[in-house]
Amino acid sequence: MLMNLILIILVIHQSPKKIGNYKYLMCYFCVMSMIYAGIDYIVQPYIHSYGSSFSMIMDLRDSIFSKFRQVASVLTASLAACFGVSIYAIAINFIYRYLAIQREGRTRYFHGFRLYIWLTIPILTGILWLSVAWFLLDYDEELAEYLRDSINNSYGLDASEITLTGCMYFRPDEKGNLRWCIEDTVGAGILCNVMAIPFCVICYFGYKSHKKISKITANGESDYSKRLQTQLYNALVVQTAIPVIFLFFPIGALFTAPLLGINLEKGSFLVTFFYSFYPVVDPIPTLYYVDEYRDAFMNFWRRKLSKTQIASVVTFDAHVDLP
Repeated sequence: MLMNLILIILVIHQSPKKIGNYKYLMCYFCVMSMIYAGIDYIVQPYIHSYGSSFSMIMDLRDSIFSKFRQVASVLTASLAACFGVSIYAIAINFIYRYLAIQREGRTRYFHGFRLYIWLTIPILTGILWLSVAWFLLDYDEELAEYLRDSINNSYGLDASEITLTGCMYFRPDEKGNLRWCIEDTVGAGILCNVMAIPFCVICYFGYKSHKKISKITANGESDYSKRLQTQLYNALVVQTAIPVIFLFFPIGALFTAPLLGINLEKGSFLVTFFYSFYPVVDPIPTLYYVDEYRDAFMNFWRRKLSKTQIASVVTFDAHVDLP
């Protein structure tokens, strides 16, 4: 919360004029990350893979939501949906950066009512993700019972005191034979496709932006423009590497491993940590790479330290002068 709030303040008060409407996208992204962090704090999830299943689990013991399981289920599904919101917001940032680097006036597509259309895309994606998690991959007793021993051994959880959203690709029938669960597979397939679209957009526009930036100086752009565009691009690249490392690969592996018969049970704790830690590190690249933000942030602390040192010296001198 603190990291994203600091970045919002810096973007509002320290952004260079040439940054344009991109500052609204950055603030929007920070707000989404803060919502993500807030829901994560409430749910405190366990992301777990076991056998032919993967799931996000909320412990209801000693929770105010123990008597409101439906609300807890919505919160768990909403936290899962925050992943979709984040990756689509990143993809939109990449599209804007490419249009800005082109210098052909195409950033007008992010002006006025068009900007609001762009900003609704991640929200609609989140609603879609929430709907899939709620209607196709919602809590069911069969999945909870399947996970009983595993989650008890791994986390000390009681299967009767949890809610979850998850997928179980293969379920046992009346004779104990495994059958393919079409409903869960369709739900997981929808989410995989939803996840693949922004990943392709990021790769495409990231590559195009990299090529364009290398030609900015050759096309007669000023050193300031080249510096600013390069800083924003570098920040965006690192800001993309973070969700790739913390979200795309772990969640992608979690989705596909059970279908391939690979048990990632022992790696589930690491995935849980990555998923919850992501909003903390996400604002750091922008704070570090953009000179205006980094300098304002560092100067603030220099002034604070300087005042503290002056106050210490004054206090020391006052004590020395005492008779």
